[in-house]
Amino acid sequence: MTNNTAIIYEVCSAINRPQAVNYLAAFLIVFLSIISMSGNGLVLISFANCNQLRQQKGSYFVINLAVADFLCSVYVMIPCAVYLFESKWRVNGFPCTFHGINNSTLITSSNMSLAAINIDRAIAITKPFEYRNLVTAFRVRIVIVYIWIHCLSLAFIFGVTGWISFQEWELMCSPLWSSEDVALSMIAAILCFGLPSSLLLISNIFIVFAIRRSRTVVFQNDSSSSGPQLAIKKNTRTLRSLYFLVMVHFLCVPPFYIVKIGLAVLGRTEIMDGWCLLPVSLLFTSAAVNPFIYTLLRRDHRKAFLDTLRMIYTKLKSVYIFLFGDPLLEPH
Repeated sequence: MTNNTAIIYEVCSAINRPQAVNYLAAFLIVFLSIISMSGNGLVLISFANCNQLRQQKGSYFVINLAVADFLCSVYVMIPCAVYLFESKWRVNGFPCTFHGINNSTLITSSNMSLAAINIDRAIAITKPFEYRNLVTAFRVRIVIVYIWIHCLSLAFIFGVTGWISFQEWELMCSPLWSSEDVALSMIAAILCFGLPSSLLLISNIFIVFAIRRSRTVVFQNDSSSSGPQLAIKKNTRTLRSLYFLVMVHFLCVPPFYIVKIGLAVLGRTEIMDGWCLLPVSLLFTSAAVNPFIYTLLRRDHRKAFLDTLRMIYTKLKSVYIFLFGDPLLEPH
């Protein structure tokens, strides 16, 4: 009986795992999904209501990231939580392939959008006077279209080649990088994770070198003439948000892809139970905290975010007063 128990709990499986653990993981994923939907939804509303953000071309990359993370919180996280609540609700065949294509597209798009944000900031800092000519509205649209074509094409290839199946440790339908095609698996890993992460890292290295060369970096959208100290202060705040975003990215995203690559190299399809839910939980955490990094550490996004919260509060208060009356008014 002891041997059988060891076999049951050796492999990461929602069916064999204690239901209390599944419920706990499901509540965590639902919590992250709610945080992600709320944060990214407010970012989208703020962008729609704030003319200043719409005039900043780099903000469109932030919006693209918010769209990808918002859809991920709805389309990827919720089904994962549902599967943990009821493991019988598991899709296979064409529905699994279709769902896996969308999952891969959204997750990779989030990585690529994050890289685009950092490249945009690197150009603004290293080439402040050429920024307006280099980063035009047309080129921003081209980059955003390329991001989605890149991610969707890669996911579609996974689907038509039969790589997509339900992965127990990922809690979703996802490409299975096979040991039989290690070269293709490595190419897939590079295009999904290695490329955007490398661009993100390289762009921040350029930013650091630019700051060291000159402490009076002028931002593209800084039209004030208050002197270099104001520019330095504004630059430092933006860098803090970028550094924190990079730290969160490399803390939360790599474990997921390291496990996928490791399984392909070792020729395995399953991992040990215990901490097997950690990689996907960290991946979802990244989607949940991304919008708050901008709202807390960047003044322009923070102001738009707070204005949106005030607008929502005012509208909800008006609806409440219309339905139930104003509690502050004394009855005659």
